[in-house]
Amino acid sequence: MKRIVAFTGAGVSKASGIPTFNEMGELRNLLTRDYFNENPNHFYKILKELHSTIKGAKPNGAHLALAKHNIPIVTMNIDSLHEKAGSKRVIEIHGNLNSIFCPKCLRSYDLEGVNEKIYCTHCDTLLQPKVVLYGDEIPLYFEAISMVSEADVLLVVGTSFYTSTAHDLVYRAERMGIEVKLINRDAEVEVPQYLAKILG
Repeated sequence: MKRIVAFTGAGVSKASGIPTFNEMGELRNLLTRDYFNENPNHFYKILKELHSTIKGAKPNGAHLALAKHNIPIVTMNIDSLHEKAGSKRVIEIHGNLNSIFCPKCLRSYDLEGVNEKIYCTHCDTLLQPKVVLYGDEIPLYFEAISMVSEADVLLVVGTSFYTSTAHDLVYRAERMGIEVKLINRDAEVEVPQYLAKILG
């Protein structure tokens, strides 16, 4: 039986009601390390709006099928829908919106609880998001490469290949002789059908 690892982008969650970054206009330009450093209050306002969109979303057929078949997943998404669907092996290379933290004393805070106060209540340090922003390094990237290297097939779902991360990960898979299967449309239908065909 073929070993499948999934690599997912924003398109996998589109049917769950979460817009892709391409559909969010200027949002992509604001989720940068420079913008966060220069405009932390506005940045957190944007992040809370994004979290509000995400928190009500439910896993769609693609998430559920990947969980059903216990497919290991590397995801660029920050919506945690793979975990909500029941997937156990998920590497969120861009982090998630489950909480924010103080980089000095490492206390965690609920993003919804952060209003005007964006500094740690204990040491007054600016709180940091647990998401990888444009301009950041990706701490879990080599862990993601290791997971991909386990595969016979890399199932790439819902990515526009806008980021160098997507290009590089797929390029590495191809160099390792791993078959790449691309699904970019109707993932909620196509992913379950593909997995049923390959895995039964």
